[in-house]
Amino acid sequence: MARVDLPDGDDDELIRLYALSPSMGGAAAAFSGAVYGGTILPTRVREVARMRIAGANRCAVCLDTRTTSDPDRLTEDEYLGMADWRSLTTLSERERVAAEFAELFATDHLAMDPEFWARARTEFSDQELFELGVCCASWLGLGRVTQVFDAGVTCRIEF
Repeated sequence: MARVDLPDGDDDELIRLYALSPSMGGAAAAFSGAVYGGTILPTRVREVARMRIAGANRCAVCLDTRTTSDPDRLTEDEYLGMADWRSLTTLSERERVAAEFAELFATDHLAMDPEFWARARTEFSDQELFELGVCCASWLGLGRVTQVFDAGVTCRIEF
């Protein structure tokens, strides 16, 4: 149950939370839409990073969200194993760098040292790195809004 009074309706709590302020809610929805619909990042890379942010946020909604529309998606075992991503043998080096990027972004962004950036720039273009940063910003910030207001879906989201 949300920590603020939400508008009446049958929509999910998160949608009704965004409706409290149409301009801010609309901006949040547009930001999220760009992250999912406007990135050039491959699904697996995006999902690895998203799951690391979800773990940092301890967001049950995000941790229970799955991409099912892409045949190159993470497997269920990979989704469940993302808390210990370093031990997953199925991740590519590019996916490992994305996981590390997201983890550092969420927990210790100043630890992104020159050695990290050298590895990151080997695996990603500058555009991809920027998009990865913007995606992480969305997931971290909007995920925390969901957590702070305790508003979100109560069932698995698949897209």
